Amino acid sequence: MTQKTIIEKVLKILENHPLCGNCLGRLFGGLGRGLTNEERGKALKILALMEIHRRLIEDWENTRKKALKILENIGDLAKPLYQQYFLKELAPKTCSICGKRSLNNLIEKYAKESVEVLRTLDARTFIVGVKKGSNIEAREEEIIRKYDLKYYESIRNEIKREVGKKIQQLANIPVDFTKPDIVLLIDLENNKVDPIIMPLYVKGRYWKKGRMISQSIWILRNGKKKYLLSIEETLQEIAKILQGERAILHASGREDVDARMLGTGRPMIVEVVKPKRRRVSLKELEEAVNKVSPYVEVRLEGEAERKDVRLIKMEKAKTTKVYKALIIVDKELEENDLRKIEEFFKDKTILQQTPRRVLHRRPNVTRQKKVYSVKTRRITKNVFEALIRCEGGLYVKELVSGDQGRTKPSFSDILEASARCIELDVVSVQL
Repeated sequence: MTQKTIIEKVLKILENHPLCGNCLGRLFGGLGRGLTNEERGKALKILALMEIHRRLIEDWENTRKKALKILENIGDLAKPLYQQYFLKELAPKTCSICGKRSLNNLIEKYAKESVEVLRTLDARTFIVGVKKGSNIEAREEEIIRKYDLKYYESIRNEIKREVGKKIQQLANIPVDFTKPDIVLLIDLENNKVDPIIMPLYVKGRYWKKGRMISQSIWILRNGKKKYLLSIEETLQEIAKILQGERAILHASGREDVDARMLGTGRPMIVEVVKPKRRRVSLKELEEAVNKVSPYVEVRLEGEAERKDVRLIKMEKAKTTKVYKALIIVDKELEENDLRKIEEFFKDKTILQQTPRRVLHRRPNVTRQKKVYSVKTRRITKNVFEALIRCEGGLYVKELVSGDQGRTKPSFSDILEASARCIELDVVSVQL
């Protein structure tokens, strides 16, 4: 686009549309560097004014009708020339795009409202968005199409940028484009700011020191809880302190409800939905959770991100876990029985069909899992303890029992007797 065509485009637009400096400048927003749209629009109006003046001087008769329209649509800058040639006061017109609401006034209004929202919600970072589909945006797009404009910037983009800059001036709160605390969604159609409170993610580990404690809250059809306590329930203390709607637990796998989680604890991420507070120490949150029950303990390590939730769920199958199992056998154990278990299950691949006890909620598939080592200790004539180091996702109870042939090989196979896990503890989860 040459200088001549820029002036011609501007004159054609201003012949049919009164535009404020912001809206005219934005139609050519991709041209020039270091200029605001208001500065760009003013410069274009000055160029148009100079060109109209030249035409009026050189060809009054053929220029005056078109010049009258253009000068009226330029606005205040054209007042002296308008009065000189048409001998009357120029009446101001409203902008064809932003209308009676001056864009600068809108930016100021939205910035001030946003600052109040950010302070109320204890926000540390923010980002500005603008809702699509407003009439203002439609009017702008119509002009862009009509005059085949290629170097425009959208009104949504200008408002996002300018409101963001103004907020930082007023409140000294930084923008974060990747993980903001609050998304300030500006609704041009209804002239308001809607805050979207982003979740807060906290990473850590939990220990379950008692049995019959579920990981998630388990509600029965009658509305009652199946178990008296769950890990997720204790984490609601975090949501209370942060004034969030609720806390959601994302963990690297899960242990059975009757198994304890000891040793290194289980890696987890706590997602707090719509927290209105954020500047709270991890120690305060940790202490509040650990007061709920002597059977549940958590340690919080720091903030996480949404992507970490996906990672922790993806990595649960890649974990190495160590279990401590108390096993009863329906025969008296001989001296070499436990040694056979230890030797046989060294780096052994196990084929497991989905256990019968979880078939109602899991697809019936056969998976390969690895047992790396087993260490045993005899307790009584038919009871022993086994420390099992294995790949994450292995069903340990079925490794012991064989699950009627659905897991092969199993402890029952090697012992040539029925073996059953009567107590199970997870003592290590290594990502």
